[in-house]
Parts: sequence; C-alpha cells; structure tokens
Amino acid sequence: MADSYVVTGAMMMCTFGMAPSSLVVLPVRTKMLSNVPRGNIMDFAPMVNIMPFGMCTTPSNPTVAAATAAAMGALTPMPCIPAVTTPWMPGNPMVLVQGQPALTRTCCNMCMWGGQITFTTDGQMPGIPPMFVPPVSVMMPEPLTDIEKSLLMPDEQWAYNNEWEQAKYAGAGDRAVADKLDEIASHYEQAGEFDKATQARETAGQFRERADKKQAAAMEAVNNKYRVAGGQTEQVVEKPMTTEELQGIHDQATKEQAQYEQEISQIDKQLAQNQEVINKQGEELATVSRELSKANESLKAANQEKEDATEKRETAEHAAKDAEWREESAKRRGDKEAAQYFHNQKKEAEKTAKEAAKEEEKATKKVAKAEKEYESVSKEQNKAYTSFRDSVDHGNELKGQKQTAENNRNAAEQKANAAQQALDAQDTLAQHDDAVSYHNETKETTREKREEKVAYEQEAKKNQEESDAWYKLGAEAQRQGNQDLANSFYRNDGEYHDKAVEAGKKAREKEDEYNAAKAEMHEAYNQAYSDDALFDAYTAEMQFDKSTEYLKNNPSDNAGGSTGTNESSTKFGKTKRSKNK
Repeated sequence: MADSYVVTGAMMMCTFGMAPSSLVVLPVRTKMLSNVPRGNIMDFAPMVNIMPFGMCTTPSNPTVAAATAAAMGALTPMPCIPAVTTPWMPGNPMVLVQGQPALTRTCCNMCMWGGQITFTTDGQMPGIPPMFVPPVSVMMPEPLTDIEKSLLMPDEQWAYNNEWEQAKYAGAGDRAVADKLDEIASHYEQAGEFDKATQARETAGQFRERADKKQAAAMEAVNNKYRVAGGQTEQVVEKPMTTEELQGIHDQATKEQAQYEQEISQIDKQLAQNQEVINKQGEELATVSRELSKANESLKAANQEKEDATEKRETAEHAAKDAEWREESAKRRGDKEAAQYFHNQKKEAEKTAKEAAKEEEKATKKVAKAEKEYESVSKEQNKAYTSFRDSVDHGNELKGQKQTAENNRNAAEQKANAAQQALDAQDTLAQHDDAVSYHNETKETTREKREEKVAYEQEAKKNQEESDAWYKLGAEAQRQGNQDLANSFYRNDGEYHDKAVEAGKKAREKEDEYNAAKAEMHEAYNQAYSDDALFDAYTAEMQFDKSTEYLKNNPSDNAGGSTGTNESSTKFGKTKRSKNK
C-alpha cells in the first residue's frame, strides 16, 4: 500500500467492526491538502475524530458479551462505540501539522476492546486527469528537408537557416529559471526540507516544459513561414467543434452538475435523518439487550430455585423410604422403640417432601413465567436488531446513491471544464489570428506611409531642382543686364522653391507618420510572433485538440448547441480554427 498523507474524509476499518467509518479532522485545522483539513497523529478522539464502525463483534466488548450471554452463547453484535485512548502510530515526524507529526495512510490504532483500526483510503479527492494539457514530452519539429529548401530562393535559404538557429534559443529565459530552481531544490534537500525541494523541482519541470514548448512553437512557425505550398502533403483534418456546440455542451454539463449537486444535498439530508434513526434504534437495541440480560438472570434464578426444590423433595422422599424400611426392620426384630423412632423420621421426611413439592410447583410456575418474559424480550430484541440492520442497510444504499451522484457530478464538471478550456483555447487562437491579421495590416499601412513619404521627397527634390534651374537662368539674365527677364525667372524660381518647401514639409509629416506606423508594426509583430505569443497559440492549439477529443469520446446525450460551419487550415502543422464570435 503506497503511503500518502491523510485528510478529513479518509475511510477507516476496524477488525471487529461491521461497517467502514470516516476520519473527521476538525475544520479549525489550518494545514490543508487537496483543499481539505490535513490530519495529524493527535486526531484520535472517539466520536469526534473516529466515528463508529457500525456493529461491534468482539466478545471483549462488555455490551457484546452481555448480549451474547443473553442469547445463550450465540454471538450477538452490539452498536460500536470506539474506545481509542492513544495517538495514531507511527506518523511522519519529518512533516509537522499544527506542531504534530503528519498522519499517513500506513498509520494504525487500537481500540481498547482489541480491534485494530487502519486506513483504507487517504481521503484526498483525485484531481482531473491531465487530459487537457500538452504532454510533458515535447516533440521538437524537424527542419525542412533538402527538397523543400531547394524550392526556396538563395536569399530565402540563408534567411531560413538563420531564423531556424535563432528559434532554437526560444524559451531560454524559462530554462534559466528552471536551472535556478534546481539549485534552490538542491539547497532545500541539503537542509532536509524535502517538501520544499519537491515543490521547487516540480516548478522547475514546469518552466523547462514551457521552454520546450516555446522552442517547438518558434521552430514550427519558421517552418510554416518558409515552407512552399505543395512542399508538404495536404492533411485531411476532422471538422472541429464550433463555438455554439462547445457552449451548448458547457451549459448542459453545468446544468447537470447543478442537478447532481441538488441530488447530493437531498441524499445528505436523508443520510442525516437515517443516522438519527440508527442512533435512536441503537439506543433502543441496547436498552432491550439490557432487559434481555435481566430476564435471562431471572430465568437462571428461577431454574436454580426449581432445581433446589426438586433436590430437596427427592432427598426427603429418599429419607422417608429409608426410614420406612428401617421401621419395618425394627418391627420384625420386635424393637418397638426403634420402630417408633423410624416411624417418626418417616413422618417428618414425608412432611418435608410435601413442603418441597409445593416449593417445586411454585418454582415451576416461576420458571414458566420467567421463560415467557425472556421469550417476549428476545422477540423485542430481534425486532429491534432487524430494524437497526434495515436502517444500516438503507444508509449504505443511500451512500451508494450519493457516490453515484458524486461520480455523475464529477463527470459533468469535467465535461464543463473541458468545454470551457476548449472555448478559452478557441478565444486564444482567435486573438492570435487577430494579432497576425493586425500585423499584416500594420505592414501594409507602413508600406503605404513609406511610399507616400518617398513620393513627397521625390516631389520636393524635383521642385528644388526646377527652382535651382530657374535661379541660374535669372542670374544669367541679370548678368546680361536684362532685369525684366531676370525678374521673370526669379518669380518661377520662387514658385518652385515654395512648392519644394511645401513638399518637403509634407515629406517630413509623412516621415513622422511612417515612423509611428513602423513602431506600431514592430509592436504588432511582437504581439503576433514573440516567444510568448507563439507559445500561447501552440499550447491553445494542443489544449483545444485534447479538450475536444475528450468531449467527443465522452458525449453528453442532452448536449445542446447548434451545428455551425468552421473552415480549417494548417497552423503549427495542425488544424487552425476559424474565429466564431
């Protein structure tokens, strides 16, 4: 039996008990495990921590011994009242709960009537199986094949190899955190704090797994970016569940969960009522058993009184016959004095015999009355025991119904969680698609702003060149003494100069817009293609697949939701869901 820590609700069994019992750890306990109070070796108080085990079957229990004696030696179980006086042993002294060694499943205790009490479960509720999260072992994508690389342009091949090498370093920060946590765990182990060491190593494993997923997502994104259409085999993917279907499953499962919760609450009330009946019937059974014991004692006394009277009568009759024989013998010898003596003895013995016969008759009536009383009380005890046993069986039946309802409730809760996880994953994928679309939009906007900036710069340059040409003509005309013609040229120079200045001003404005658009584009790129963004999308993709796979393998008969259409395309080498909002 694997050892584990015990919490409230753990099931126990006594070697002389007829039914299991559950441990009760008072809710004032601050140390919790699985969200319930955690036990220590001092949780052994009878009727506080340790509840009864149904009926007790050991003759060393005084109540069982009395009932057995009253039943003429037939073993008669009586209601269990635990008699535990010592803490649980051995406990785990390395882990303290409220200053006392932690209670583990291998601990045991002894009832003072000889029963050994052991744990059959630790009381910890099993968590939801890890069927919605990506596997711990992350498969790293392979690089493009030589055939696929040959379809790329030379500069694209160089860019692919460069980005592929960079993708290998995705998640380096998480790996650094994992290494640091491993160092901390080693320090904890050296200090003997094994719980903290285990927690640190588990957290390190989570960070290392997260780093692997980031790396896998980044490498797969590089493959998808440079993979030429037709370079890979078209995958046939199954049509994913729509948002409407998932929401319908979630709502139906939530409704079923609430119904089972209500059913469990009703069964708990019935169990409480049944327990009250069992307690009352147990007290009645104990009372009747005590009355039966008294009736048995009375019957024994009456039988003894009858035996004494019979023995007295038989002794007197034998003495009378012996005196009569001696009287006849004395008469034959002619000894009148002796004959008279034995005659008187015979009369005295006959008188005693008659008195004893009356006592015997009286005792016989007393025995008959005691037998009748014992038989009546015995019937009452059998009736009380039958009622008590029926109530116990009914309680066990209710517990079975509760367990079934709890299993159904847990199944409905798991379906609701799976549907919600699929919906959340779908939202994450939709947000990532939005981020990718937004990045593409910002790239187009940035390109347009750059083209506008370049166009105004070229216009300013052209106007400035035209202005310089007119200025040169004006200077030449002025040098030749033709001032009117020079002024005309200078006016054209000023006109084109103003146009150049205006175009330059607009070019600078467009440059500011271009820089702002470029900054926005870089921000959009980080939102769409950063390590964290790719990791979130990669994880959401796997979570969606796992959740919907679970829902398809565990369908709900009454699941609602309308049938919609979803288009599929390749993403991270898997199925990409279109947005359903």
